[in-house]
Amino acid sequence: MSQPQFVTELLNTLKSKYQLVLDDAVDFFAQYKALHMVYAKESKRFEEIQHQLTTIYNYKKKHNVLPKIKGHSDPKSYLLELEAIKLRSQAEVDKIEPQIFAGFKKRQALLNDIATSIAKSTIQERDASQFIATMMLRAPLPADHNRCEINEKTKPIYISALVISLLTQLIGQGIIDDDYIISRIPSLSEHEKDPDLVEHHAEELDIYITEVLNPIIIAALLHNIGSYCMEAEAIYQGDRFQALDEDARKVLIKTISDNTNIYLNWGYGKPLERYWGEEQLNIELDKFDIIESIVKNYPKSQDPMGNLLRIPMIYSSFTLSTKHQHDFRFIFKAYDILNSGIEKKMVYQPYAEVFLNMVGKYPLGAGISFISLETGYPERAIVSALNPPEPTTAVVKQLTRRQVYADDHTQVAVTKDYIVSNSTARKNSEFDTSYYKKQFPNGYFWNPSEAWQIDLEHKKFWRRDNRLKPN
Repeated sequence: MSQPQFVTELLNTLKSKYQLVLDDAVDFFAQYKALHMVYAKESKRFEEIQHQLTTIYNYKKKHNVLPKIKGHSDPKSYLLELEAIKLRSQAEVDKIEPQIFAGFKKRQALLNDIATSIAKSTIQERDASQFIATMMLRAPLPADHNRCEINEKTKPIYISALVISLLTQLIGQGIIDDDYIISRIPSLSEHEKDPDLVEHHAEELDIYITEVLNPIIIAALLHNIGSYCMEAEAIYQGDRFQALDEDARKVLIKTISDNTNIYLNWGYGKPLERYWGEEQLNIELDKFDIIESIVKNYPKSQDPMGNLLRIPMIYSSFTLSTKHQHDFRFIFKAYDILNSGIEKKMVYQPYAEVFLNMVGKYPLGAGISFISLETGYPERAIVSALNPPEPTTAVVKQLTRRQVYADDHTQVAVTKDYIVSNSTARKNSEFDTSYYKKQFPNGYFWNPSEAWQIDLEHKKFWRRDNRLKPN
């Protein structure tokens, strides 16, 4: 049995696979009019003609004579004409359909493969924390010329992980009231080797991943796929990350929405009975309905299922920014912006409050400093876990001891009274204002991405450690 990939290796794999989705989407939109629209047109024509023929033949069967056809003096010749058109349409459909269905199969297989990997890596809180934090630690530095492009292509994976983590919290707190989801939540049973632990029932978990988590993740992965259509590219004019005026922005949003729906139906593929068979069709339609519902409703501020995606999307616009001008410290505004969005009814309050408690004020993967009770000095640390005891606290991996880098990476639960960015913590410490000005000339937050890329041994940083030191 092969060992599961370490998180950095897994993220490289997911990034490569998702790039295949994006490259294929560009090809899909390029051929949509010449292939999929022709297929849709000929399929509709075939159905319309078949309906006409059925009507005519039923009339003849009942009255023993062909009906009079308006505009046609000879009903028999009109019938022959219809049959000829029907045959041409059928031939065109038969020629194109294998290519259309092959596209469905290929895209669904790839997206479900990606979704399953994300689901299995985020269903447990500790794994989700590691997954999300590592994505932030791997993010390019603000000065990186490819930052916007890299963030745009990794953000849907990041959002997916946040969506599943949010869903897990909502289910745990009894806030989700969707019958479809509730009926598929896997039961817990005693762990085979450790009676103090519980685990999901394996078969039920597989169903939950396949029928609930995967469709939700696929919605997150595809919600912006319409941005790769040619009409959107014409609006971007070579710069996908430029600031647009309000009129152009509205046109772009509609263009992306319309083409995302086109992709869902003709790229990913709405389930058809002749493709799946009657028994499996209802399952596939339910899964497709989840994807479609989330994608269509996330722009609605008070739609619960839409907010599963909407809230992490807003949050990610700060943490993985695609704006040309970006200051790392902006990520610490994400909490306050979302909190303000609750008051302004820009997000669904019950879900947003759970999300804010889950992520806290200090984003996963962010660099902060705290005054250590052990050393008495401000020490550097990286936020490493979801669901801090309070939103104003942080669970971190400590990087320094007596302000010198150490490699044991102790996990510490830091209260706000010891987080250096908090003025009260600085005031109550043994150091005066001049010390902090000298030690923190660039502010109290720092970007650990460079240290992650150069100095930190990743497996040692993420080693399994159940100890949590209070501070």
